[in-house]
Amino acid sequence: MVSLFAQKKPLRLLPDTTVICAGDSFLLKFSEDQVSKTATYNWQTPKAIIVHSKQLYIKHKGIHVVKIYDGKNLLIDTTYLKLNERPKLKLRDTIICGNPIIISTKNKGYKYTWSNGETDDQIKIEKAGQYWIKANNKGCIYTDTFKVTQGNASVPNFGKELLICESELNRTLSVKASGDVKLYWNTGANTSSINATKEGVYWVRSTSKTCGVKIDSVTVKYKNCDCDIYIPNSFTPNDDERNDLFFPVFQCEYTYFSILIFDRWGNTVYTSTNINGKWDGKFKGNPCPDDVYVYRLEAIQKGNDKKIIRNGHISLFR
Repeated sequence: MVSLFAQKKPLRLLPDTTVICAGDSFLLKFSEDQVSKTATYNWQTPKAIIVHSKQLYIKHKGIHVVKIYDGKNLLIDTTYLKLNERPKLKLRDTIICGNPIIISTKNKGYKYTWSNGETDDQIKIEKAGQYWIKANNKGCIYTDTFKVTQGNASVPNFGKELLICESELNRTLSVKASGDVKLYWNTGANTSSINATKEGVYWVRSTSKTCGVKIDSVTVKYKNCDCDIYIPNSFTPNDDERNDLFFPVFQCEYTYFSILIFDRWGNTVYTSTNINGKWDGKFKGNPCPDDVYVYRLEAIQKGNDKKIIRNGHISLFR
């Protein structure tokens, strides 16, 4: 806004609001078509009063007033300086010990761009390297870099559960580890691999200077691969006499059988204890919609009373 005394025409000198990033400064000055060369100035900032300076760098939040004495004219104008916070990040160098790690900014208030193209407030890192992040708060940008180095750790090649055929001779559990990593298995072995000679839980503890102590475990189960159950993952109940029914295929005899099929909301759409039962894709006589359904199958083998449980998904297409 402009307030004039003995001024023939209105003149807009400064914007009502000036926005900069905290820590920066902004230059206030006027051109010759606004103010004559002989004019004198009086500035009032939130921190001080400055006289005779024709231009001024401002950096403190608040109202800044300028009085310009231009001959017989007195020009007065103000601008409010608003400071946007510059993002503050400090991502430390870190070590990856086999498994992926999550690097988080712990601040969801900014817009982010990572060196791998991600734009969330955190990323998953799977390998060593040099990374950077650019944080943007309303135009105020801060860039930080960090390094991820590979630590010495064990990397098991098994998951949470391992099914092994009873007739399989090779029942080896192996761990990839560098030379300075010490290993100890719950079997008492300290080698990089052991033989899983029976069902149960196996765990291995690794110790290294950079990655410390880690423990990984796996549950080993044996199965009769000659009596495996084949369960299709999709079917098309459209009455074209091809793949119209869903049913498991058994290779052995069972004394007990049960199957339940649920929709995505957990409602039971099919159930049977008949080992020869087949689902036609209907519920109470009405066709079920195209979707992915969940099944749970339980069976007990004849002769050894071994219980088998299978869980999975079925895609229904018409």
